[in-house]
Amino acid sequence: MPEDLLKYGLIPEFVGRLPVVVTLTALTAEDLVRVLTEPKNAITRQFKRFLGLDKVELVFTDGALTAAADAALARKTGPGRCARSWRSPCSR
Repeated sequence: MPEDLLKYGLIPEFVGRLPVVVTLTALTAEDLVRVLTEPKNAITRQFKRFLGLDKVELVFTDGALTAAADAALARKTGPGRCARSWRSPCSR
């Protein structure tokens, strides 16, 4: 625990740089769709705004988002790739 290291005299700047190992629960397709759509800077919102600059209206259907999430799960690419590399699960 970081508190133990601090108690033994290590400085917080050093403790903050130590790698931490944690166990994560795998995300579901529903979770991945939420990552693609809900955050303020979600990739789907970014693409809509970017294309909107050229007067293009981009619409993501629920089926398309679910298909992208399912493709990411099938390829075991994880949430980071699905959310941040939109082309990865969809274009292949």
